[in-house]
Amino acid sequence: MPIQIIWGNDTDASNKEIEKIIDLHVSKDWSNLNVSKFNGDDPKQIFQALDEMLTPPLGDGSRVVIIKNSPILNYKNDDISNKFEMNSKIIPNSTYLILQNTHKPDSRMKTTKFIKDLLKQDIASELSFNLPSIWDKNSQINYIQNIAKEMHIDFDREVGEKILDSIGIDNSRLINELEKAKLYLEGKNESTYSKLTLKEKDIDDIFNDNQSNIFKILDFLLEEKIPESLLEINNIINKGEPPLKFTIGLINQLRVHTIVLLLMHEKDLEKISNLANISNPKRIFFIRKKIKNCSPNFLINLMIKFLNIEASIKKGNNSINVFTENLITLTQRTTEKKSNYY
Repeated sequence: MPIQIIWGNDTDASNKEIEKIIDLHVSKDWSNLNVSKFNGDDPKQIFQALDEMLTPPLGDGSRVVIIKNSPILNYKNDDISNKFEMNSKIIPNSTYLILQNTHKPDSRMKTTKFIKDLLKQDIASELSFNLPSIWDKNSQINYIQNIAKEMHIDFDREVGEKILDSIGIDNSRLINELEKAKLYLEGKNESTYSKLTLKEKDIDDIFNDNQSNIFKILDFLLEEKIPESLLEINNIINKGEPPLKFTIGLINQLRVHTIVLLLMHEKDLEKISNLANISNPKRIFFIRKKIKNCSPNFLINLMIKFLNIEASIKKGNNSINVFTENLITLTQRTTEKKSNYY
């Protein structure tokens, strides 16, 4: 079908679907000339894409024209709408126009009503890829299990819950971690044809990586559990983890948490995601829950502490002493516990 509508907040899954369409319809020898990607935030690029959708492919195979963040079915623009409707009626069968957006098409839009007619005529198709709701834990576990099954990994719901707690449902990270789990399980199995079953006792060995350590330390710090955070830092260093590596990771996370706190009243999650460099906007709900009792001053002070720690480690000072000296006196005043910022 020449026109493909792909929407939903699971952008990794959406992008994979687009890659499938390209692999299926575009000749690899001609892909550089027959695959075009345009930014839907730029009206000039949208008009360019709508012109290109009428251009026959060069060489073998089909042409694929992709409009990322496409506003065509979500925001009113008469010039764009009219051109889209006119060109959709004469699009060559050898061209695929893909309209990608994180939001569902707005049913009130004239173009959306037009697309419904194209769907009935089999000229267009619609696919949606959505992450489970942040409040629906069962669906989140099902989501993780379904991805694991595609990779021929099986586990029960208790293990699924542990994976969810460790790494969430960020699609890219989830796939990377499950790939790691697959290699781990294949290494344990003597037979190549053995069923790969992930058990609860395997979780710590597989998912106890630098990123998990960072979030564990961060949780202790946000809860003002300084002795516990120092103990965890000491354990990580003794295991051979480079102190500078997880210090930089903590600074990055503190920056993200501080931005989210300062934008606590902002309702546009995509705007916050862009400013804080968060790949999955749903993660903002988790962060807000963690920092609800923190003040901006506390988080900024915490980040300054870790910037000092980073500088001191780079000078060659003993890392355990540096962490202890900087964090042992770190407290958050009772008057700041519930910030007047809100």
